[in-house]
Amino acid sequence: MKFFISHKQEDASTALLIEHELELLGIPAYLDVLDNTVTQSGQEMTEHIKKKINDCTDIIVIMSRLTLASQWVPFEVGIAAQRDLPTATFLRSDVPLPEFLEYWPRLKYSSDIKKYVEAKRQVDLEYSHSYQYASATNKTDRFYTVLKRKLY
Repeated sequence: MKFFISHKQEDASTALLIEHELELLGIPAYLDVLDNTVTQSGQEMTEHIKKKINDCTDIIVIMSRLTLASQWVPFEVGIAAQRDLPTATFLRSDVPLPEFLEYWPRLKYSSDIKKYVEAKRQVDLEYSHSYQYASATNKTDRFYTVLKRKLY
């Protein structure tokens, strides 16, 4: 498991909090705040983001009022969705979600990161021991069901 943390630069403190929570759980994450190679723009930036997302297994999207005006966050979500990466949003505050993010589970507290990891491990274990889930539902959809039960 490796996470891509999608966020607007102004939400870097929240991104660092999530990265820290994942680190405590022994889970690696890509966070551009920690990446001193990010200096490109345009096509170079697009290729860089695609490569980093392709190196990850999951994506957490930090949503704040500022994210609503981001051009890169929707791009990152689109790349992740195309690969069917498990996705969750992390709501910084009472932010109305854009329609394209309403489907995915919503994390609200740093403790929800642990619930995410537990749900992912549970579903990975289910799929490694049984083919019943594989025939009944997509693994990512099963993960969303399990995580939503843990969160709500």
